[in-house]
Amino acid sequence: MIREGPRKIFRVMEALRLSVAMLGLGEEPFVVFADDGVKCLRRGAFDGPRISEFLQAFSDLAGLRALSDSLEEFGVGEDKLNPDLDVEFLNLDELTDLVSQCKAVTTF
Repeated sequence: MIREGPRKIFRVMEALRLSVAMLGLGEEPFVVFADDGVKCLRRGAFDGPRISEFLQAFSDLAGLRALSDSLEEFGVGEDKLNPDLDVEFLNLDELTDLVSQCKAVTTF
């Protein structure tokens, strides 16, 4: 779960790098953006290409998820999201179901 916004680029980068590595090891990680982290899904959220590439790679390989309540709370409407990213929107009940399927949950 990524709760930090684009200003905490190192934490976001570590979360994405770990998630891509898990895919390479045959694991099926879920990446969910919540709280300030939903700002990472906006068009042009990051200046550097490297983090955008990791975000796009994970999106292409496994899709991304975002907590719809956080999108509303932080003013990130669907029209502000990067259209190249595959984002599934979850409500709190759906997030709870997803988390219950996981062996471990990490928060960045």
